[in-house]
Amino acid sequence: MKLGWLLMTLASAVAMVSCDKDDDAVQVPAQVETAFYAMYPNATDVRWSGRSGYVVADFRESGVANSAWFDRSGGWHMTDTDIPYQALPEAVKSSFEASEYATWRIEEVEKVTRAQIETLYVIEVEQREAEMELVYSEDGVLLNAVADDGDNYNDDLLPQQLPAEVTAFIEQRYPGARILEAERERGVLEVDIIDGRTAREVAFDNANAWLYTKTEVRRNDLPDVVLQAWQQSEYASYELDDISFYEAPTGDYYELELERGDREVKLRIAADGTLL
Repeated sequence: MKLGWLLMTLASAVAMVSCDKDDDAVQVPAQVETAFYAMYPNATDVRWSGRSGYVVADFRESGVANSAWFDRSGGWHMTDTDIPYQALPEAVKSSFEASEYATWRIEEVEKVTRAQIETLYVIEVEQREAEMELVYSEDGVLLNAVADDGDNYNDDLLPQQLPAEVTAFIEQRYPGARILEAERERGVLEVDIIDGRTAREVAFDNANAWLYTKTEVRRNDLPDVVLQAWQQSEYASYELDDISFYEAPTGDYYELELERGDREVKLRIAADGTLL
């Protein structure tokens, strides 16, 4: 009787895998294990955990650390792999080395491979007390630079299944664009794309209707008529913090984020210089 109880306890311990304090213990479905070992037959040191609703396998392959993300039905969604800096694509290295973070200390580099969506590269850098995670496309476009708050930023890189009408709209309006990631927040689906070498955010409502497309703009690329409209407005004494160009069904416009002291203003100006 005691032997039977002990065997049952051991079996439960195998199924319920301990994990880091920020993760939950997870019972690994058989279909997940089958899918995992089919993809990574040479995996060693496998540790399972639950994260953001996914079943995650941390493992080593040929001495390299990896994390593979699966849904509970065994569908693979993402694998992030530690790589040396020199293994980055040349375009990514060139972009990083020309950036403001080039002198920061490189802490870690990851390759993020995802299902039916673009591969990304993440460079974690630090300088004194500051830590940043830089996300690049394979052709060297810096897509995001976020402060490292200790959480795993790769959670935000998990691919999302997009509605057919959303992908059809993107293909029609931005031919050849590559989808990088998607997130639904407060009822708005935000899809990040690379259009040529330009990063854009395309937004849709709950009915998957297009709301707008947002593109970051450098000050040097701001049309003179828009710049003059700002300088002739009541906010001429404000400092320019950020510029975005919006395409929208009701018309296109520039949004200037301005600040003076503790006060912040968003000024919208049409392409012809009209204040909105």
